[in-house]
Amino acid sequence: MKRRAAGSLVLGSVMLSVTGCSGGTTGASKIYIGVAGPISGPQTVFGEVVLNAAQLAVAEINAKGGVLGKQVEVIPGDDQGDPRQAATVAQKMISTDGLVGVVGHFNSGCSIPASKIYNLSNVTMISPGSTNPKLTEQGFTNVFRLVGTDNQQGSLDAQFAIKELKAKTIAVMHDKTAYGQGLAESFQKSALAGGAKVASFDGIAQGDKDFRSVLTKINGLKPDTIFFGGVFTEAALIISQAREIGFTGSFMSGDGTQDQSFIEAVGTKSDKIYLSGVKTINSAKFISDYQAKYKTTPNAFGTYSYDATRVLLAAVAKAGSTDRVAVTKAMREIKDFPGLGGTINFNPQGDPVTAPFDIYIIRDKKFILYT
Repeated sequence: MKRRAAGSLVLGSVMLSVTGCSGGTTGASKIYIGVAGPISGPQTVFGEVVLNAAQLAVAEINAKGGVLGKQVEVIPGDDQGDPRQAATVAQKMISTDGLVGVVGHFNSGCSIPASKIYNLSNVTMISPGSTNPKLTEQGFTNVFRLVGTDNQQGSLDAQFAIKELKAKTIAVMHDKTAYGQGLAESFQKSALAGGAKVASFDGIAQGDKDFRSVLTKINGLKPDTIFFGGVFTEAALIISQAREIGFTGSFMSGDGTQDQSFIEAVGTKSDKIYLSGVKTINSAKFISDYQAKYKTTPNAFGTYSYDATRVLLAAVAKAGSTDRVAVTKAMREIKDFPGLGGTINFNPQGDPVTAPFDIYIIRDKKFILYT
C-alpha cells in the first residue's frame, strides 16, 4: 500500500473560532467534517485508508449537490495513534467553525480520551475502528461506532479456536493498548468459558521488534494456538519469530491485523493463520471506485470509514441544520441506513445493532473467507 507523509495535524485553511456548546456553526460557507486517525506513524496504512475513504464519500456527495445546499469539506486530524495527540486533535476540531462531526478516531486508546472532549462541545463522533467497549459505555449521547466491539469479536475468535481449530491449550498475547488488551481479555474470557486452557497471558510493547524471549517461554508450554490482540506490525513479527523457534500450531488475531502489509510481512509463513475481520456485503463498487481514485486497494476499515462519513452527513441532512445538538439527535434517529456491510442501525449506547465479523485465512497473498 502506498504511504504518504503527513504533518502532526492538518486543519486545512478553514477559519478557527471557539464555538458555543450548541455549535454556533450556521454562518460557515461550507459544511466541515473531521476525519481523525493515525495519518502518520507506524499505523499510517490504517489512517490513510480511513481518510481516503471519507474523502471518496464526500466527493460523491458533493457531486450530487452537497448537503443542505453546501459543499462538504474534510478536515484531517493526525493523532499518530497517540492518546495525547488525539486530545490535541479533538481540541482543534471542536474549535473549527462549521464542523458538524468527526469520523474517528481509529484506535480505542485515542477515541476514548478524545470522546470526552467532543462530548463537551456536542460534536458527533463516529469511530470506524475503535472496538473497546468502554468507548460507548461512558454514557455520551454524541458517541457512535460502526465497528463491532471487542466482546463480540473476542467471543467469535474463541469459539472458532475451540470449535474449528480444536484448540485445547492457548497462549494469549496483547500489545497493552486499549484495543489489543481489550480484545485479548475478551478472547481469554470466552476461551476459558468454552473449556480451553489459557496457558499464558503476556503483554508486549508496541514498537518492539524482538519477541523471541517471550515466544520461547510460550513455546515451552506447548500451546495449540497463539492468539494476539494488536495490530499487523507486531503480529507479523510475532508469528514469523514463533515459526523460527519451532512453533507449529495455529496463529489467530483480530481486525487490527487484517491489512495487506501483514501478508507481505509474513511472506511464506502464512499457513495456519486465522484472522477475524470485517464482514462486507455490498463493497464491490466501493473497492472499484477506491482503486480507480487512489491506485491501491483499501483495507477493511475503508468500508467503515466510507459508511461512517455517509451516515454522519445523512444525519446532517435529516437534522436540516448544522447545529451540533440537532445533528446528534438526528444520528440517533437513523434507521435502516444501507451500509456496505449491511443495514446500519444504532442501539441506545451508540453501537451498531448488527456488527458481523468473519474469519479469514491467507491464500495466494490475499485474505479469503474461511469456509
